[in-house]
Amino acid sequence: MKNQEEQLVVRWRFDAGRGSLVWQMMFTDSGDLIGQKRCAANRKSLFFGIEPPTGRVFCDDYPLMDSVQSISAGDGWFTGIDTTRGGLGYCYAYKQYSPEHQGVWAVDFRRGSVVWSRSDISFIANLGDEFLVCKTSLFGGFPERQFFCVDPLTGAESSNTSFDSARVNALREKVVPEEVRQRITLPGFVMEGIAQEQLALEKFDVSERSRCESLVYGDLTVVALHEFYPLTALWRSSLRVWRAAHLVYDDCMEESVDKPCLNNFLIQSDNLYYVREKEELVCVALL
Repeated sequence: MKNQEEQLVVRWRFDAGRGSLVWQMMFTDSGDLIGQKRCAANRKSLFFGIEPPTGRVFCDDYPLMDSVQSISAGDGWFTGIDTTRGGLGYCYAYKQYSPEHQGVWAVDFRRGSVVWSRSDISFIANLGDEFLVCKTSLFGGFPERQFFCVDPLTGAESSNTSFDSARVNALREKVVPEEVRQRITLPGFVMEGIAQEQLALEKFDVSERSRCESLVYGDLTVVALHEFYPLTALWRSSLRVWRAAHLVYDDCMEESVDKPCLNNFLIQSDNLYYVREKEELVCVALL
């Protein structure tokens, strides 16, 4: 049952462009949203930046460049975002013929410029005041990895010390997960082990809970319901938000598709973000 007075309001929408896929997004310490969109038709991976309170796009269609060779990093396609610190986003490319990340680009998306970059290292972990990275070399034909720390603001090595595997594992165990550090609430699939979501969904008319992603945020329950239609063998994914027993938001994320629209919503700083029809990022105010 909908109560018009309680309905949540869309704060803004970001159109990534025809044929684009909103692929990744993170939040900087200064509060900006930075993200990546992928354009399969021309195999381009581009970045964007948005002010969450206003929806103002301060950066769009930003390509990651190899400053040494003045060409697109990762062939313009194999790139992504590892982490954030301060107002910067830290991007990467991939090693050739490998899923491993290669290189670190510290990007100021507000200015649309690279603060520093190093192609000889790979990001391992955000330790706060330092980044744990590694450098790979060959010895006797076998790869060896040297682990050390760099300054996030300059890329310079913060010490001449190389860590052994025991020290590296100890540092990794203390790393704060990105979603915790960025104050992001992520959904999970509803199953028997998620008691809070199960209890919440019992109040609503959601019959097929095994095809739901859900999260509880204060007095709100957010659900992505994925429905399969056997006659067409296609899926429909809808997003619904309840406050107590009232449905306060309802939208279709995608329909008539071969695969359900998974992992496409999150909450950060009292805003609900979700991807609609692959190309549109929607921000809904929860307060």
